[in-house]
Amino acid sequence: MNNENRNRASHARRRPEQTTPVSRARTQRPVTAETKPAVQRYSAGVSRTSAPKPSAPAKTRAVAPAPKANSRKAAVKREQQLVKERKNARTEALWQQEVVRVRGGIDGAMFAIILILVALGSITVFSASYPEAVRKTGDGMTYIRSQIGYVLLGFACMGIAVWFPIEKWRRWAPVTAYSIAAVLLIAVLFIGTSEGVTKRWIDLGPVNVQPSEVMKLAIILMIAWYFDKYEDRMNTPRQNWKIQYQWNTVLPIVILGGACGLVLIGKHLSGTIIVGMIGLLMLIVGGCKLKWLFATGIPLGLGAIGTFLALNPYALKRITTKLDENADKLDELYQTTQSIYAIGSGGLFGVGLGESRQKFSYLTAAHTDFIFAIWCEEWGFLGAVALIILFILFMWRGYVIALRAPDKFTMLTAFGITTHVGIQAFFNMCVVADMFPNTGITLPFFSYGGSSLVVLMVEMGILLAISRQYYKKKSDLRKK
Repeated sequence: MNNENRNRASHARRRPEQTTPVSRARTQRPVTAETKPAVQRYSAGVSRTSAPKPSAPAKTRAVAPAPKANSRKAAVKREQQLVKERKNARTEALWQQEVVRVRGGIDGAMFAIILILVALGSITVFSASYPEAVRKTGDGMTYIRSQIGYVLLGFACMGIAVWFPIEKWRRWAPVTAYSIAAVLLIAVLFIGTSEGVTKRWIDLGPVNVQPSEVMKLAIILMIAWYFDKYEDRMNTPRQNWKIQYQWNTVLPIVILGGACGLVLIGKHLSGTIIVGMIGLLMLIVGGCKLKWLFATGIPLGLGAIGTFLALNPYALKRITTKLDENADKLDELYQTTQSIYAIGSGGLFGVGLGESRQKFSYLTAAHTDFIFAIWCEEWGFLGAVALIILFILFMWRGYVIALRAPDKFTMLTAFGITTHVGIQAFFNMCVVADMFPNTGITLPFFSYGGSSLVVLMVEMGILLAISRQYYKKKSDLRKK
């Protein structure tokens, strides 16, 4: 009897251990929002049968969910971004230790290219404008006399721009130039003079000012100033993407869109396209995010141009005429046809300086928009190639100056000025060669005109002023 009681007592002591697997199996139910806290307290060793109190609020029973895959990817991406920023900071620090800012003379190669372009342009203006001057005034020197005056005024403005300190350009010029250009573009709608259906010039007595030319320089300075001043706000952390989108994309597009809109209301479509392309390339180089820029800017630009073409049938007709194979070559395409005749007449070596035949009232605007056709006729295919190479050398040297610029404002300004000359020369040559629809685009340094040449020479002065300040390696200075 004592043995039986002793066995029962020992069996009662061992029962909890023997029944543990069974009790665990009973308590392991599917984990839900209600049972998950009890299982976690069980694993912590508080009690196998403990359960949350009914009166406990739901937020005390909730457990933070496991990190999602997107969160982990975002954390990894942020870590990679931090590593990249630290690496860039180290590289920048080493670069700052290796180089020194140098102030010297202007870029000699760029100055020589500018002189050659101005000289060749003046000679071509005299050759192309002589018959028109004789027909209108009886004096064949009328246009070239005015052009020489514009050249001298342009060189004077270029000298002032070279002498003017870059810091003052940065402080005063952008907003001032943008405001003046905006006022002139509004004023031209009321007091402007026109040729055809468009008002593009303001008559100031001895000279006619074309406000769109002023805006080309103003938009370059304004965008460069904006990127230099608000670079930190444009690159805010990705968590504040709305603020970043506002400073990185919306405000630059507002600045560019305002300039393009003011030029467009003056019915100057070609000027609008040039201003827009200069600004767009500067926004890309300056650091705007491409997906935001294209998603916002491209639809707005295409919508504005489409609306303009719908409201101005004469501009749309130029495009449809270019695409129409059956268009009348002697009526609707007369000017373009005469331009092709001039280019083809030049042959390989040209007919000689001053010997062009198309300038005798066959080709209209021979000394302005279609002066490249006269150049090709008098200098031939080799002369055309030489001029294209000269413009390419100008762009190469301008981009070298931009790469050597000491800060973002000067870099973007040099880039914008160089891009302006390259884009305008490219468009003018394509129009003359019947690759693009006929529209009023002048050839830089060559086409006759006062405001366009003077503003262009101011741009050259700013570019040469930027070339005076650059970075150089300390090791190269020690060698000297």
